[in-house]
Amino acid sequence: MNPSAAARPPTRPTSAQVWELRVLFLGGLGILPSALAGSPFPALAFGVTWGPNGLFLLWLMRGALGLPRFLVSVHPMEPVLYRFLGVGLVKRIVATRIWPLMIGWKSHPKPRNRQELLDRIESASKGAEVCHGATFILAFSVALLLLAIGYSTEGALVAGFNLLLNGYPVMLQRVNRWRVQQIRVDAPGRPDR
Repeated sequence: MNPSAAARPPTRPTSAQVWELRVLFLGGLGILPSALAGSPFPALAFGVTWGPNGLFLLWLMRGALGLPRFLVSVHPMEPVLYRFLGVGLVKRIVATRIWPLMIGWKSHPKPRNRQELLDRIESASKGAEVCHGATFILAFSVALLLLAIGYSTEGALVAGFNLLLNGYPVMLQRVNRWRVQQIRVDAPGRPDR
C-alpha cells in the first residue's frame, strides 16, 4: 500500500459536495435572515418566493405553461434598462462553473453546431423566464395581500426576496434571449460549424 495514500483522508463524492453547497446556500438564504430578525417569517418569505418555481417548471415541462405572446420578442431598450438595474452582477454570479451544479443541472452533450447551441440557449432562457415570471407574479400578489392587510414588514420581505430570486432572473433571461436574437439577425447566412 502506498504510504501517501494512507495519509490522505477519504474524499466525498462530488455529488455529495454539491448537495452540501445547495443546502448551505439555500439554508443560509432562508434561515440567516430569520435568525437575524428573530422571527421565522423571513424563511417563510423565502419559501413563498422560491418554492413555486418547481411547480411551474413541472407545468412548463408538461406543456401547460408557456410564454405569453406579448413577451416573446424582447425590445432593444430592455437590456439597457436591465443593465442599469444591476443584472450584470447577477450574470457574473450565475455564469460560474459551480452554479449549474448547485441548482442540479446535468451537463448537456456538446452541441453539434452553432444553431443547436443558440436553440438550446433560447429554449432554456424561455423556460427559466416563464417559471421565474410566474413565481414573481404569485409572490408579488402575496406581498400585495400582506401589505393590504397591514403586515408591512412581512410584505416588504416577500417583495425583497421576490425581486432577488425571481425579478432579476427574469431580466437576465430576457437579456440572454435578446443577445441570441441579435446573433441570429447579425449572421443569418453564416455556416454552422
